[in-house]
Amino acid sequence: MNDELSPILKLPTDGWDWEVSQPEWMLERLIPAKSIGMLFGPSNAGKSHLVCDLILDCLAGQPTWQGIPLTGGDVVMFSESHGHIKARLKAYRNHKNAAIKHRMHTIPTMGIETKDMSDLAIWVYQLPRPPVLMVFDTLATAFAIEENDNKEASKLIKALEDWILPAMDERGTIMLVHHTSKISEGKTARGASALIGNIDYSINCQWDEVSERTMAKWDKDRWRLVSEPPQWSGVAKRVPVAFTNGDTEMMVLDWSLYTEQDAEAARELQKDLQMQVAQDAAKQELNRVIARFGKAYLRLARKSDIPAAHENHKVSLRGLFDNKLTEPVKDWLLQQLDAPEYVFNRKNERIGVVIKEGDFEKPGKPKPL
Repeated sequence: MNDELSPILKLPTDGWDWEVSQPEWMLERLIPAKSIGMLFGPSNAGKSHLVCDLILDCLAGQPTWQGIPLTGGDVVMFSESHGHIKARLKAYRNHKNAAIKHRMHTIPTMGIETKDMSDLAIWVYQLPRPPVLMVFDTLATAFAIEENDNKEASKLIKALEDWILPAMDERGTIMLVHHTSKISEGKTARGASALIGNIDYSINCQWDEVSERTMAKWDKDRWRLVSEPPQWSGVAKRVPVAFTNGDTEMMVLDWSLYTEQDAEAARELQKDLQMQVAQDAAKQELNRVIARFGKAYLRLARKSDIPAAHENHKVSLRGLFDNKLTEPVKDWLLQQLDAPEYVFNRKNERIGVVIKEGDFEKPGKPKPL
């Protein structure tokens, strides 16, 4: 066998000396040099927005991205909706007031076959400077592979490692933008497990209902040198953009670090808002019944029968809001009453309260009805 053709015959025969080094970094302790990673999320979740934000800081030669040391440089981006992504990049340039120091290469996705990766490498070598970041947005349109086939997915990652990474900057990274599977409800990337298993890092981008903003969280970190994976939030903002044929506004996301304290504050705010909505709904229902009958009967004991004398003016909170808020809203209503007219059963147990117009006019308190 010819050893020039067989890397197996070139394997070292001396033992390992137990010396090991941490990698160089494109993004400190998160994106290693010579790495392949993935940004994934549902459609319209804000994936390209996060990419654009990172790209602009690379192109501007910023020392950090979101406060994390960054290696800047030239960027290559293969993107679907090519005209729109160029407009978005320009919007982010305006938003960040970025002075561009490095070169941006933006190209439509081409459905590249794995066997043609060597040709792509030749093109990369011909660029004026090796790029520090290469983005394929999205994986499905950038490459002609069956994404559900583990064998094809593994071949793609290996081809990127063998052909493209050597042509890039010494600290360069390749970022694949990908969609999530419907089965996972946006929690995992779509397709073969090899797409996640063979990469160095991944970021999950989602719309968060609680905080009502786009969230991007570090999902996979092969080195795990960061004790708590970072998370960022993106808040929508519109910025003016000058086109060759007119001016308009484009939406960008203003990204910032989002801590667990921020998340807890958002959850508490959401609870407060839900409680306020529930209180308003309860007051409206009480108003409706009082306006018709002059009074309203609110049942306090969950399993008690409603006395016949109060059956026609009963108030039902069921269906007005989340059932778990029913008892807290009842407690809040009772706190507003100056002199509650309670109704008792034969065991002298409090089973309800009669509320009339004016009962909420407690001194020093605004009338809630």
